[in-house]
Amino acid sequence: MNACRRSRACYLAGCRNEPCLMANRRYMKRLQYDHARGQKRRIDATQTRVWVERLAAHGWTRTQIADAAGTTLTTIRRIATGEARNINRFIAAGILSIPLGRPDQGRIDSTGTTRRLRALAVLGYPIHTIAEASGMDTSMLQGHLAAQHATIPAPIARRIASTYRRLCFIPGPSQIARTRAAARGWHGPLAWDDIDDPACPPSEGASEQDGVVLSRDELAARRRAEVEHLGSYGASAQEIADRVGLAVKYVENILRQLENGQANSRAPKADPATAIAAACGA
Repeated sequence: MNACRRSRACYLAGCRNEPCLMANRRYMKRLQYDHARGQKRRIDATQTRVWVERLAAHGWTRTQIADAAGTTLTTIRRIATGEARNINRFIAAGILSIPLGRPDQGRIDSTGTTRRLRALAVLGYPIHTIAEASGMDTSMLQGHLAAQHATIPAPIARRIASTYRRLCFIPGPSQIARTRAAARGWHGPLAWDDIDDPACPPSEGASEQDGVVLSRDELAARRRAEVEHLGSYGASAQEIADRVGLAVKYVENILRQLENGQANSRAPKADPATAIAAACGA
């Protein structure tokens, strides 16, 4: 008998152990929530297939794309050949988040990745929410959250860092995640002078400030800067929206303002949360 994988995939294979039952209930609950918001789980694969082709033109193999996107080689093959006409939107987001250019080789120290995942847990983000936001596999992220791996592929570390930068300014949805993180003695974003340095100890007394987040205007200014940065490289509104996690119309409006030289009326008048920005790698 195969070992329990503690996942919905294991549940669909017939396992009825409690961890798999819980994984299936979480999936169904999120699915119902998405349906209530009119958000589809599967989207047209055309844009993702074009991005895979562009990555291949820069020297990426399908295996490298799969590793960087946190998905399987079979999935990439089906997208590339046109066999998959519709794909999971989280997988699409993961592939679209891979920057154009030559692929990185090798692995790097996973300390920064583990600290980022735990810092998000302190802010109230359960691992399945982080997985959805990054388009990555939950079990893989769980392994790094538990510090089970000393190294991590560089592209995956960058994607987790990108997701971390987007989420570390916003309170997470789960009080349970906060409580568990506190019980385990994990530290939030402000605890680290250098979150990637294994020799860097957490700052004393940082836990009281770990829940500080940006105001609405400060967050809008940061998102506008991210859109402007990606737009300067010629990325389309759809590509930027998929990578940053914003609505396409919102991105189009920002790009239109930038083209017309319009200032951002909601930009903060003072320097916004510099300590948090530094901690989050902004």
